[in-house]
Amino acid sequence: MNIQTKRFEIMFKNAEYAYFEHNKMGDDYAGGLWFNLKGELIDYDGVYELPNEIIEALQNKGYNMDYAIID
Repeated sequence: MNIQTKRFEIMFKNAEYAYFEHNKMGDDYAGGLWFNLKGELIDYDGVYELPNEIIEALQNKGYNMDYAIID
């Protein structure tokens, strides 16, 4: 499954791992996303803070993104 947003593509390798890349910057603005089997984000890397666009796209697909939301 792939999810396309305005600026990113999110690509799933399996139920527990996905990665994202910026449409123009590619690997220069990319990272990994780890989920548990309940669909909760448990870790990410590559960026200090996940872009809201990625968080919203995954929430819209039913993923719990609380781990990435900074108050």
